[in-house]
Amino acid sequence: MFELLNEEGVWQQILKRKYLKNNTLAQVRKKPGDSQFWAGLVEVKEHLLERGKFLVKDGKYTRFWEDWWVGQESLMKQFPALYQICRKKNQTVANVLETRPLNISFRRNMVGDKLRLWNDLVNQVINVRLGDSEDSWVWTLDTKNIFSVKTMYNSMMLSGFLPRRFIVWKLKIPLKIKIFLWYLEKGVTLTKDNLIKRKWKGNSLCCFCNNTETIQHLFFDCHVAKFVWNSIYFTFGIQPPSNITDMLGP
Repeated sequence: MFELLNEEGVWQQILKRKYLKNNTLAQVRKKPGDSQFWAGLVEVKEHLLERGKFLVKDGKYTRFWEDWWVGQESLMKQFPALYQICRKKNQTVANVLETRPLNISFRRNMVGDKLRLWNDLVNQVINVRLGDSEDSWVWTLDTKNIFSVKTMYNSMMLSGFLPRRFIVWKLKIPLKIKIFLWYLEKGVTLTKDNLIKRKWKGNSLCCFCNNTETIQHLFFDCHVAKFVWNSIYFTFGIQPPSNITDMLGP
């Protein structure tokens, strides 16, 4: 995502034309039919964007409220009471700053504490002058402002966002097994029910029995799966799991 925000190339152009169109990366949402790659990217983008800061130039790629571009965090977090009652969310900085007074309307009158908050917000942004070059984005968790998976992972672990089962990535097991377990936890392993969602025309029944093949059924509920888990239990003394949560741990 760092390269998609800051660099230009063939693959960036392909993704922008297919998924972004007239929107910014920050504005897009996951939609049915999106590839697993893009859906995964969109799912985690907010956690990534909040750990980086936009350097506003023309203001067309930075969201006024939701992105961090002025102060020490996003305006949405600095002024939650105002964000809650604003009529339009996901507006770009360019859209908001194109007029004086600012192009923002609220569902409530600005009186008392809300008027004070509004004045504080206006004082933060009123002197921003937009230019002609595109906005850029920098990673704030590294002194070189370059994104790395390690700093992202450490930050999310410290914040308590990642469940403890994601420590599986640190286990000394083959990478392909780690990826397979991650697919299981996300529910995207290509069992027959997931294939049918992708317009597959095959039989949806488990090849071992006459039940519909799902992740839960194929790996835990099917009599073949139970036989395998029980064999492991008798061999190694490991309690057979009944679902993916039991298998990965709390």
